[in-house]
Amino acid sequence: MYQTFQRILTFMMASTLALGYLTLAQAQPFEEGRHYFAIEAMSNTPTDKVLITEAFAYPCPACRAFLPVMHDWAQNAPDYVEVERLPIVLRPAWEPFARAYYTAQVMGLDYEAHEATFKALHDERRPIRSMEDIGALYEPFGIDAQSFVATSQSFAVESQMGRNRTEVRRFGIRSTPNVIVQGKWRMNLNEFSSYQEMMRAVDMLVAQEAELLGINTEAESVTP
Repeated sequence: MYQTFQRILTFMMASTLALGYLTLAQAQPFEEGRHYFAIEAMSNTPTDKVLITEAFAYPCPACRAFLPVMHDWAQNAPDYVEVERLPIVLRPAWEPFARAYYTAQVMGLDYEAHEATFKALHDERRPIRSMEDIGALYEPFGIDAQSFVATSQSFAVESQMGRNRTEVRRFGIRSTPNVIVQGKWRMNLNEFSSYQEMMRAVDMLVAQEAELLGINTEAESVTP
């Protein structure tokens, strides 16, 4: 009887331990070195917010598909999350589009113009090959095309382009779209079955970084 009791007790303890490991694995389903990578180079980030950097390129079809996912995530993100965009130049033909993004920022254009650029390229198949073409695209938003082209060569835009090149090298971005968390973690899109799953990994890292910053939050997931 005693030996039987011992076997039952041992089985129960082993089952409890296994369940504990299973729960832990379910709570942390994403792995460093597989789903995301550490960025070794130091980056200046806020001390009171978790910074999310969306790496994108207007000519990239995958970035067009990711646009609504990222937008919805940003709209539902907690107040302690700050989202910024980083246009990526993976080939020379993409440089005008990165410059156009910063020019639009300097001229006060918002998300509608950002979305319109993607739609013009991928949904409407409009031929956009120069800054003049992009300036004409933004005229419905109250922008003069000639002023847009002139602003694209301004000191403010050149400064942003210089910062852009530094950050792209620091983050080690070689494909788009991508997401950087707090300047420390770069997502590996190849390991996710969907953009939504990738954003759940971003949720996990946001909660982790918020805890490190001492932000008072229950660290709830912001991805539906």
